[in-house]
Amino acid sequence: MPRKLRDELEKQPRLYGTCMFYDLDRDQCGIHAARPDICRMFGYHKDLVCFRKPELATKEPAPLKQKHIGYLSIDITWKDF
Repeated sequence: MPRKLRDELEKQPRLYGTCMFYDLDRDQCGIHAARPDICRMFGYHKDLVCFRKPELATKEPAPLKQKHIGYLSIDITWKDF
């Protein structure tokens, strides 16, 4: 991640439950091209509903291959990188 982008994201205030890579100023994902599979599934599976467009979550629960280790806004923060 370019240092300038990381600095911008790191300085943004975080709302509870907001991904640390989400760019609140631009209202978009800060790592969209390199986002993990869970982010690619978000909003389309019944267990990963997006509050903005809940009608899109029509697929069965996400077929996760790995157990999650935390949330990028609560358990894992910038200090972990």
